[in-house]
Amino acid sequence: MSRTHQVLIIDDEPSVADALRLILEENGYQAVAVATARAGIEEYRRRHFDVMIIDHRLPDMSGLDVLRKLQKEDTAFPTVILITAYKTPQLVSEAAALGAAEVLPKPFSPSTLLSAVVAAISSRASLNSSEAQKDPPLQSPT
Repeated sequence: MSRTHQVLIIDDEPSVADALRLILEENGYQAVAVATARAGIEEYRRRHFDVMIIDHRLPDMSGLDVLRKLQKEDTAFPTVILITAYKTPQLVSEAAALGAAEVLPKPFSPSTLLSAVVAAISSRASLNSSEAQKDPPLQSPT
């Protein structure tokens, strides 16, 4: 039995957050939506998430600021998809440098969102698999 992937959505537009949550839930994901960066960081501290979808422009800090904060707290933070209505090459570059897997320009289709989430989960799984292969299990002395 496979486990349900957990997705945290941080978006201050209730209609966008609800739409994202519904799309994800209809496709078998468990999704939690919050409206501020601070609420998202607190939720992240309480639970495990496989993917975080973060709006770039939030009322209390930017999506990039959230990435910076997560990076300082936990180098193994979940895969992040940044969403924005203001996609620029500089934003994409900065987001990638901070560990974001993708920057999706708004508006995007449900299939684009789902493809990004699947890719994010797959990349995290392959990263975890390759890390496990690098570090062989410790063997007890005989």
